[in-house]
This record gives sequence, structure tokens and C-alpha cells, in this order.
Amino acid sequence: MAGKIVFTALSVLYPVLVYCGLTFWGLSPRRLSILLLALAFYQFLNFTRSKKDDGGKAKNGILVLLMVLCGAVAFFADSLLFIKFYPVLVNLSLLLFFGFTLLKKPSFIFRMANLGDKTIKDSPSRNYVEKYCDKVTLAWCIFFVCNAGIAAVTVFAGSDRLWSLYNGLISYILIGLFFAVEFVVRKVMQGKLNSYVPVSELEKDSRPDGARFCFDDSSAKTWKDFVGDVSKVRIFLESRENIPWILHCDDVYFFLVSLVAVLQSGRKALVTANRQDAFIKEIQKEKCGFITDEPFAPGGATLIQDLLKLETDEIRFGKFDLQTAEMVVYTSGTTGRPKAVFKMFSQLENEVRQQVKVFGNDWMDREIYSTVNHHHMFGLPFAVLFPLAAGIPFRRRRFDFPTELLGITGKKAVIVSSPAFLKRMVVDLSSPVEFEATPMFLSAGGVLPEDVAQKVHELTRNWTTEIYGSTETGIIAHRVSGSGAPWAPFEYCSLSVSENGCLNIKSSAVLEPEGFTSGDLVEFFDDGCFVLKGRADSIVKIEEKRISLPEVEMRLKSTGLVHDVRVVPMAGKRQYLAAALVLNELGREKFAGCAKLKINEFFRNFLSQYLESTVTPKKWRYLEELPQDLMGKIRMRDIQDLFSLAESQNFKILKLHRDVSSFAAKLLFPATSDFYDGHFPEFKLLPAVAQVDMVLLLARTFLNAPREIVKINRTKFTNPIFPDVPVNLQMNYDEEKGKLSFGFTDELGTKALSSGSILMKK
Repeated sequence: MAGKIVFTALSVLYPVLVYCGLTFWGLSPRRLSILLLALAFYQFLNFTRSKKDDGGKAKNGILVLLMVLCGAVAFFADSLLFIKFYPVLVNLSLLLFFGFTLLKKPSFIFRMANLGDKTIKDSPSRNYVEKYCDKVTLAWCIFFVCNAGIAAVTVFAGSDRLWSLYNGLISYILIGLFFAVEFVVRKVMQGKLNSYVPVSELEKDSRPDGARFCFDDSSAKTWKDFVGDVSKVRIFLESRENIPWILHCDDVYFFLVSLVAVLQSGRKALVTANRQDAFIKEIQKEKCGFITDEPFAPGGATLIQDLLKLETDEIRFGKFDLQTAEMVVYTSGTTGRPKAVFKMFSQLENEVRQQVKVFGNDWMDREIYSTVNHHHMFGLPFAVLFPLAAGIPFRRRRFDFPTELLGITGKKAVIVSSPAFLKRMVVDLSSPVEFEATPMFLSAGGVLPEDVAQKVHELTRNWTTEIYGSTETGIIAHRVSGSGAPWAPFEYCSLSVSENGCLNIKSSAVLEPEGFTSGDLVEFFDDGCFVLKGRADSIVKIEEKRISLPEVEMRLKSTGLVHDVRVVPMAGKRQYLAAALVLNELGREKFAGCAKLKINEFFRNFLSQYLESTVTPKKWRYLEELPQDLMGKIRMRDIQDLFSLAESQNFKILKLHRDVSSFAAKLLFPATSDFYDGHFPEFKLLPAVAQVDMVLLLARTFLNAPREIVKINRTKFTNPIFPDVPVNLQMNYDEEKGKLSFGFTDELGTKALSSGSILMKK
């Protein structure tokens, strides 16, 4: 250390020492050259001892060589010229080093920035910071060129006094001014940057008070608003018994306020997308509270709007302990019944850190919009926790319809979406959307079909980033839809293939030491990427022959006539396959006006080229959209239930959505339907009794409603239902009360056609 101090002092004072040696001490250039050679020798010892090779060795090696050359010439020729050349050499060597780091990233200034701030590497603004540091490094290179040029002029054209004055004083003043200007500019730029702060470490001053936090169509919330609102809810919670709290708020801001307040107050958060009376009461069998923004919510709910009216200046906002923070996330799972998945918040924190590392740079200076439910384990981390930790503003309400995207064409948007929404988008938006800044789409909840990905790209000029994961494991892998099938694992995941060929996941988002084994069959490549080969339950035996359901689906898609398809096993007198198809535009044109039997025959004949007749589907349904739950997931059980309902000439199901206690469908009643026989022969209308009968049939099939009814409480028939005109049916079944509510509306959902409620025998 002492040697480095002496070397630095001699280097800085070199011009002054040379001037004094010549003017006051009577030293000859030969004697002064010894100083230059001594500096070269020390520099040689210093860099040869260094084990790191980041470009510095090359710079120091060249500098030492030039110093020795100049010192040797000055010694033997007794020439002052080469003694004075040292400042030029220093500037050129620094130019060489800084320039080298621009070519071989990261730049020198960015390396220094990382040493000073360890959070930069995980910051959503890392890319922005790195670009800024590259510009600063380039600016230093330009400075060294200019400084070396001026130093060279003083060597050849200036007096000894001028050479000493510039190189021993003025150049250092210029360096100091450069530092000062860059420092001011850096502080201004830092004020514009988002910074990553783990959710558990957020404090009152983690963001500027006026920082934009979230927004809706008419107003915005700031960081100060968020801190104040969390404090109000936290004060309320800490004045109550320490019990778990159920959280369900449609407004993302209200949800986030209540979630952070629950965690900071040391309570357990129970996050659910299902707010049906029976389900909430089932959770509340164990003592717990319920916070919601729904005025008519069940279970003695606490309205968050009321809590935020609390008048207080007290701020309770700060860090919480990751080791004790607990959550339960309820998911519909594969059965359709709510399933409780226990989570330590540390799992979510680790997941968000990975998201920031991979996507933070690209999401810088954007706003987050969501089309998915934030109570599930895709919307929760990406649409709620990610923007909170990264300081990225988000929209308070999710988009329900693709046409709503037309309202944000002037925004720099990240859109957290799902395959179901994107499928609707490519249908509803017929021409490319002229976004001022290309939006970034994120999709999860299922594999995005290639044709949909292509059409999304044509509409938005960008490929969708797909996320693969589950409630139990968090995010596992990602890919860009236009780059092919392989998935790239996130860094925190250690993946392997289990004995049954399924994917096993170990990560800091999985609590079990042995990892979590999914139901997905996979195949790995040498680079660690993998492809999904279908579900383990997608290999079935039909007539003692093993058949892959994804293979049958792939064959049907290869016709070029199918937009989407699911093939499911069915059990009757014997096992058979059934296929639910959504035709694409070409398919609709080809089969326009064709009888269903003719369409069935076409696909059977096509499959016969590849499959034996015993394993080709025996039943077929043609829909506008495959059955799915409220999160857009396509479940085998829903499709099997669709086929369990006998096909009828009296009605057609065009699409359906089903959740635990609710059902929605788009129906069509053909003019040939028996429902119209004998009723208004000149002006056909669907009779009221047929509407009620339709409701009961679907409720028993899809909502497990009892067969017997107690009474029809009320019915209201407002507008007629005509033949061959699509209508929507919405039903809800409260199992505890035995109450079945229904409502028919027109295709757009804007005009009520009929409604009522039926009391079923429990």
C-alpha cells in the first residue's frame, strides 16, 4: 500500500519534479530519466503480480514498454524531449484501457458503478445504467484524446514552464471539472431511474413521495398515497386479534394495499379469486377475517374502502421478516375445486428477483397492464409484486376485452396476458394496431398456439414472451414465441427428469428439498433447454393401444383448417376418444353449409392416414372457443363434461366457461329445434319452459346441481329469444342455499332477455 501511495504521488507530481529538477536542482535529462525508469519498473512489478486480466495487464504492459523506451532514449541521448513525453503516454494508456472495456463489456465505469452499488445487477434499470456508463466511458476516451493532444503540443511547442503548468496543474483541474459535471448529470439521471427493492425491504423512503405508483383512466396514485393507505389498513389489523385474512379485491391497488398491510403486520394472507358465499364460509371455518372491495361480499367482509377513510397522520410502513411471512394461494387446480397451496413469502420474493433479472431491463420506462386475475400465481407476481418491487406504474383494473388495447396505443406498455385472451385478440382485432411504441406481451397459463403467436406478431409487431410455471413451483422457464419450441429455464431452477419421465423442479421458490415433480413430460437438450412432450395423463390406452393425445391434436392441426383442438379420453361401454375443435377462417370457409357428419368424415379420413381406426375420435364437437375456466385454462374435465352431455338438434353450445360455482355459455337454438314446435308457428319464439329446462340441464351437467327442484322463486322474461340467434347464458349455483340463479342476454351481453332463480333440493 505504501508503495502504491508513493508511486501515485510521483506520477501526479512528475511534471513538477521534472521542472524543479531542471530549473532549481540543476539535474540533467540523463539523471531525470532515472525517475521515469523507476516508475516503469514499479509499474512492471505491480501488474505482473496481479492475477486478474481484465484488460489492465495489456494497458500496463504497453505503458511500461513505452516508458522504458522513452527513459532509455533520454538516458543515452541525454534528451529532455522524451522525459517530457510521460504525461502523453499516461493519457494514451488510459485511452487504450477505457476503449478496450467499451469493446469488451462491461465498460470500466459500469464496473465501478457495480462496486459502489451492489443492487444495480438486479435493478430493472440495469440496462439503462449500463448504457449511461458506456457513454461516460466514451466521454472519458474523448477527454484522454484531447488531453494527450494538448500534452503533446506542450512537449514539442511549449516552454518547460508551460509544459509543467499544464500537465502538473491545468490537466488535473480539467479532470476535476469533468468529474463534477458528470456527478451532477448522474444525480439527475438517477432521479429518473427505477430501482429494485425487495418487497420485504420496502420502507417509507424507498421511493420519492411523488413517484407515480398506479393509475386508472382518470387519476393516479403516488408512492405517498400507497404508504399512507397501507398504514391505515395496518393500524386496523394490528388493533385486532392476530388471525389470517382472506384477500379478494378486483382493484389491483386495493389488493396490493391490503396484501402489504397484512404481511407487514405479521398476519397470514389467504389469497383467493373465488368469492362465492359457500367457498368463503368454507375457509372461515377456521377463524379468519376477510378484506374485499366488493360491497355485497359474503362472510361479514371488511370493506377496504371503509378502512382507507380512517383519518390518521401515523405512518406504519416498513420491513417485514421473510422467515415468518406466510401466504396461502387458492387455485382451481386440475379438478376444478379450490386447492390451497401454502407459500412462504420468501418463495415469491425469490421468484420476483428472477423476473427483475430477466425482464427488468426491457420493462424500464413502461407501464404494466394486465388481462389476468391477480389472485393467481401468474398475475400475482407479474402484475402486482413485480411492479411494486421494481417501481413500475401499473393499471388498477385489468382489461377484459381485446378492444380495450386500442385505448393505449400511445403508451409504452407491458401487457400481462394469457393464451385465451390472445386468441380472442386475433379474432377481435382484424388489422394491425398502430402502437407508437411496440408493446411487450407476456403470456402464461398454457402453451400459446403457433398460429396465434404469429397473428399477435402481425397485429403488434412483436413476439410474445411465454412463461412456463405453476402455482406450486412459481416460474420455471421462458421463451419467445417466434424463436421455436425449446424453453429456457430461469437461473434459480435446477431441472431434471423423474423416473416417470416428468419434469422435476428444484429452486428457491420450491420448499420441498426433493423438489416438485410436475405432470409434464419433457425432453432436454445439451444446452439445458427443454421441450414439453405433453402431460403424463395425455398418454392413454384405447383398445389396448397406447396413443398420445397431443399427437392426435397435432395431426388435426396439420390440416391447416383447425385453430385450436383438444382430444380427451371418454369411457362408455368401452374407452374411446372425443375431439373438440375450433375451426380457423379457412376451415369455416371450407365447411360452410356442410352437414356435421360430412365434416366428421373429412377429419376421420385425414387421421386414417396416420392412425388406426380404433384410436381415431368417435365423437366430435365444433365450437367457437374451447371450454375454459375464468383464468383461461383449458381443462380436460370441462371438455369431458361437454361430451357427456348428449348432442342435441335442439341447441348448440358454441363456447363455455366454468368455475367452481358459476357457468357461462354461448348458445344457439336452431329454427329446426323441437323447442319451437307448436309455439308461435308463424313467429317462432323460445318458450319460457324451454329456457328453464335448458338452465336445469346445464346446471346438472356442469355445476353438479341436484335433479329435484323445490320451487321456481321468480322468473322474468324481458325480451324474446329468436331461432338461429346466439345468446349468452350466465348461471351461479349456491350449494349451501341450494339456489340456482340464471340470466339470458343477447350475444353482446348488453340486453337482458330473461332471468330467474330456482331453489333446488339439497
